[in-house]
Amino acid sequence: MGPALALLALAAPRAGADLALPAVAWEPVAVSVRGQEVTSIGLEPRSDRLAIGTRRGVLAGRAGEPFTRTLRRGPVYDLAFLSGAPLPEGALLASSDDGLHRIDEVGVATFSPGIGEPARVGGRIAAAEGAVAVATAAGAFVSRDTQRWQALSTSLPAGAATAIALRRDRDGFECWTAIRGRLWRTQLRTRGATLIPDASQRVTLPMPSADEGPVDVVLDLPGADVAVVLPRVLVVRGERDGVWTVLRPELPSGARMRRLAHALDRFWLATDRGLLEAPSLAGPWRRAAPPAGTAEVRDLAGAGRRLVVATVAGVVTGRPRVAPSADERVPARAGQGDPRIEHVHRAALAYLELNASRLRSLRRSVNRRAWLPVAALRVGYDDDRADGWNHDEAFVSGDMRRLHDRDGDRSRDLELAVTLSWDFGDLVFDPEEVDVSRETRALIELRDDVLDEITQLYYERRRVLAELAGVRDPAAGLRLRLRADELAAGIDAWTGGWFGRHAQPLAP
Repeated sequence: MGPALALLALAAPRAGADLALPAVAWEPVAVSVRGQEVTSIGLEPRSDRLAIGTRRGVLAGRAGEPFTRTLRRGPVYDLAFLSGAPLPEGALLASSDDGLHRIDEVGVATFSPGIGEPARVGGRIAAAEGAVAVATAAGAFVSRDTQRWQALSTSLPAGAATAIALRRDRDGFECWTAIRGRLWRTQLRTRGATLIPDASQRVTLPMPSADEGPVDVVLDLPGADVAVVLPRVLVVRGERDGVWTVLRPELPSGARMRRLAHALDRFWLATDRGLLEAPSLAGPWRRAAPPAGTAEVRDLAGAGRRLVVATVAGVVTGRPRVAPSADERVPARAGQGDPRIEHVHRAALAYLELNASRLRSLRRSVNRRAWLPVAALRVGYDDDRADGWNHDEAFVSGDMRRLHDRDGDRSRDLELAVTLSWDFGDLVFDPEEVDVSRETRALIELRDDVLDEITQLYYERRRVLAELAGVRDPAAGLRLRLRADELAAGIDAWTGGWFGRHAQPLAP
């Protein structure tokens, strides 16, 4: 099967899958981090246990129940629940700057998987049934019981490991890791509680460029045996033919991918500009509903019907939005009284002075600059003063007389000079055009971000108004009205009050 057929296979839905996937509603996880930055998420699907890593430690619990602090060290880079003998069943493994921490009912045990300070600087954790692997600044390490650790393979190059994935196979375990921007595959055979690695094999990816390495590796996804996440592209190996395919998701302007997961019958991409979702790896990718779709995503964990996302705005969990019954279907024109989206865009760009007229004005000013002279004004003032004194003697009528003469001279001169000079070389190329080009690119990126944010707020308000039109519960109606007002206030702020003056008021 060629790359084109492999791409079609990735895009094709699984047998029995519903092409019209239900929308996902986001609910905040009631956990107090006291202003700390959430850095990682760990999820145990079997028991719905949730672990939240922050800059100062780990909180653990279940959604809807109180969370308890289980670790007071940080920052925490990754979390994983362990399962399968000889691993301690249900224990939580956390990585941080001062090593690995195993958290269980006994307490917290801290250890380093290797020798030296770099081995203590933890990174990603990959747990499989009966084994666990960690990526550190000194490379990758693996263990079967979290007490005895060994280097993943002596044939791997030295350097920091940035991504890691582990799975069980018929001969033992298979580990994929990224070291110094290169991807490696290592087969591990089991002998009791010991893992015996075979020689590691370097995996050459059909990457468009080799300047950025993998940031995440995910195994056994629907339709894909291996998925490698780079900041800009996805590289996927088909689960049947083993053919590598390069996918380029449509990302928000300037976005970089971080993590990939599958849950709720769809794929999820975590980026620094929001969460994206798609029915297949080949897309089409679109933003998830706010707040997960509009906030920077730090980490996500999902499996089956559970998805938890850590954003800079907090931790949220996703669930399928229940479709209304036939007699509760919302009218198709819900929210039609609001201004059209293109009018909102124009109002926001005019208020923020990000329209094209500003860019044209900059270019016209630079083009006229070469015709304007450089004027220099010079002013001079001279004040001279001279005084003289002479004397003489005269004999008159028998008397000697002494004569004295005095004289004085003073001059004042004022000089004013104006000089005009032209540099006609600027008519061919003005150095200021480089600065104008940088400013133009910055304004275009800022304008794209503003338009994208307004679009998300606008259509999320439309969705809320559509849901409000069919709701019957007064409490739910009040909640939706507050959400619609909140979204309208956000659009109003972007447009300087224009949207509030033109939007249709909500009925009481």
